[in-house]
Amino acid sequence: MGSGEPFVGRADELATLTGELGRARAGEPSVVVVSGAAGIGKTTLLRRLAAAGPVAAVLHATGAPEEVALPFGIVGQLVADIPADARGPLLTTTPPATADPLAVGAQLLAALGELQATDPVLLVVDDAQWTDDASARALAFTVRRLRRDHVLVVLGVREPEPGQAWWERGTVGAQPARRVPLGGLTADDLVELGRTLGRELTPAAADRLREHTDGHTLHAAALLRELPAEVLLDTSTTLPAPRSFATLVLVRVAALTPATRELVLAAAVLGDHCPLADVVTASGVDDAVTALDEAVRAGLLTEAGRDVAFPHQLVRAAVYGDLPPARRHALHRAAAELVDGTAATAHRVAAAVGADPGLAAELESQARDDTAARRWRAAADHLLSAADLSPDPAARAARLVGGVDAMLAGGDLGRALRSEPDVRALPPSAARSRVVGRLEAMTGRFHDARVSLADALDSAGDDDTRRAAAAAHLSLLSLIEGDTEAAAELAGRALTWGPAAEDEPTARFVRAVALFATGDHRTADAELARNGDTAESATLRGVVALWREDAPAAADTLATIVRDDATGMSMQGRVLALAHLSEATYRIGDWDGSAAHGSLALSLARDAGVLLGAGITNALTSYVASGRGDWDVAQQRVDTALGANRLLPWWGGHAYSSTAAAVLAQARGDPAAMHAALAPRVADAAVNGPVDRVGVLPWRALLVEALIGTGDHDAAAAELDTLAPRVTDRPGWTAVEVARLRAELTDRRADYEQAVDLAGRTRAELPRARLETAFGRHLIAAGERRPGVDLLRTAHERLTRLGAAPFAARSDDELRAAGLHPPAAGGPLSLTPQELAVARLVAQGRTNREVGATLFVTGRTVAFHLSNIYAKLGISSRRELAAHLT
Repeated sequence: MGSGEPFVGRADELATLTGELGRARAGEPSVVVVSGAAGIGKTTLLRRLAAAGPVAAVLHATGAPEEVALPFGIVGQLVADIPADARGPLLTTTPPATADPLAVGAQLLAALGELQATDPVLLVVDDAQWTDDASARALAFTVRRLRRDHVLVVLGVREPEPGQAWWERGTVGAQPARRVPLGGLTADDLVELGRTLGRELTPAAADRLREHTDGHTLHAAALLRELPAEVLLDTSTTLPAPRSFATLVLVRVAALTPATRELVLAAAVLGDHCPLADVVTASGVDDAVTALDEAVRAGLLTEAGRDVAFPHQLVRAAVYGDLPPARRHALHRAAAELVDGTAATAHRVAAAVGADPGLAAELESQARDDTAARRWRAAADHLLSAADLSPDPAARAARLVGGVDAMLAGGDLGRALRSEPDVRALPPSAARSRVVGRLEAMTGRFHDARVSLADALDSAGDDDTRRAAAAAHLSLLSLIEGDTEAAAELAGRALTWGPAAEDEPTARFVRAVALFATGDHRTADAELARNGDTAESATLRGVVALWREDAPAAADTLATIVRDDATGMSMQGRVLALAHLSEATYRIGDWDGSAAHGSLALSLARDAGVLLGAGITNALTSYVASGRGDWDVAQQRVDTALGANRLLPWWGGHAYSSTAAAVLAQARGDPAAMHAALAPRVADAAVNGPVDRVGVLPWRALLVEALIGTGDHDAAAAELDTLAPRVTDRPGWTAVEVARLRAELTDRRADYEQAVDLAGRTRAELPRARLETAFGRHLIAAGERRPGVDLLRTAHERLTRLGAAPFAARSDDELRAAGLHPPAAGGPLSLTPQELAVARLVAQGRTNREVGATLFVTGRTVAFHLSNIYAKLGISSRRELAAHLT
């Protein structure tokens, strides 16, 4: 950590920070935000904390406004402090701009796990308000997964803080970040500060300086350096009128020799820190050593090896802001010759005066490279700069639209929306209409979006790439609105025209899903086969297996994706894979696995920030919570799914959320609530049409149960007659439910026996247990007590293994009615979902490090959970755990 003003005072703040460091040493990680005005002393305090030790490692980074657009700039600085043998593949150097931030966060988490020892790891980000987006997402992911780790995260933040700060998303567990605000120094502190700077202050002089500067460290130090001792000590006179810090800096700059002044000016243009050789070349100074020595003695520059840096960004800002335009442009031109890549381009842009078509063309070319590498923010920045330098109105418009397109591709909707008025002010064009249409669609303005996207398609002419882009996004809108035939046709046209790399995944996804939703499964299967063996295609095949009632195949396919870590798969894709794996394992009776997969899916969905994914994930992961009677959790997930669907209403969302609400009502034994949740959606052709054509059937079986429970047996029988032919060749969950409900409706032994035979050939544990309960009750009522009791006991054991407490309670009632006492429950159900996930993976023979990588926690957190698991289960080894879970 670089040098700055001397450290004085701050005893209370330092005590707070060292206390948090002590908690981290005890395995209680936390995030601390040190906030205050620029120059108040945050950096100096953080530097003192790093020296407070002992610590296992200090990872340090500093944000800078000119590097906010540099993907993973902050993570790259942190990586430099991590030993090479503790770095994952994405952390060998600064992660590539194309890397998934959540995958980078996972590897940073693993590295922290490797670094931890008896002493804690200290991770410091100074000026965290200037963290680049990619690093912010990675760090939030990492911090949220610290559990029993020896890690303290300290962030220096300039006031006022940004409205929606990434560190508010990245909190340890459910604990908010601790705040340590920094105010001004006291008069006693200023006496000590003066002494460190060679100026002795009397108490009266210190009081006056405190009142004059409000104790601001940087301002007080500047006055201590600038004012003569007699002025500082003579309290009979007033200090000079307060001057801005910039003015104080410029006074020092003006006092320099010409050569030293040129050195400082060149450094201000080159950045907060830069190679000394570049500064010397840009400034043209002959005696660099003498000039540097003077600048350092004046407190304007610091030396660090072969580099120079400003002691504070405010110092550089003051120098740079006072540069005459001609001199500033000249220095930027010189700087452009000394660096390469994007830095050289940035200097050339800063040196430009007025339009520069050549430079604009180069920026556009760089943006194309950025787009190919999926560096969306860099592409947007380059295109917007190109637009500003474009003399031709048409070229300017195309580049502005392209920049906003890049923002959308990178998920920066907020920035894109701020640019919407500028885009709307442009002359009509296909590109303009497409971007406006995408903005409208992403903010729920569907009618306007359709008009805009249709206009984009109509006005694209013979430009295949533009036609493909417009068609791809219009197909997605059509799918959301339920016009699945139009969606399939538009997506097909987009693929025929050859979409750009950023639009092709949208077209392929919509094409496959829309074909299923039109009922053309043969063509949809062929489309999926053409998509290859990517993780995303495999995920969709797993989802389709669920739609077709083949939950075992779905579980195998999706588990392979999750188990093999699906290298290169987006975090959004991983969320959907885990969510549907949670459903598949729920349906085949692996409820512990379902709970574990669901917990991880929800955690990742929150970090991925995808509204559509959040709705689906909360709906699917509510099933086990409902089935186990975890009412608060289940209700929260159902409410979240319903809320997401209100924000982004579409037919699939209606089906997912209403089914989740009905499953919760079913577990509570409330058929009226089941009917209320399902009936409006099942009766809505805009919803039931595509859902039925896709082949999703469980919600219709739930409706039959609701009708029976509310006494509408005729409607239930009619619905069963419609549903039964659709499950004849699909022996899965719904087929067993149809057979069970038919038997309960007719109360005929033959129907029960047929249902039991089907259930014995199907992996659908909850329907099978409920069937056994109903059949056992039927046999006892018919006077066949022995076989009836045997079925009730079998059902009870099955429900107990699932942990299906509400359903087991009803089975208990049947056993008691038969004069029997239900056996006590036990086993792994006392473990939390996180402990269950750890236990299952450890039982498979995985190491703590491997378990942590799969669950996105550190090995130390795995060890903590494992010790709790042993204690709860009364075991002491991995072998015993494997035997216990077998």
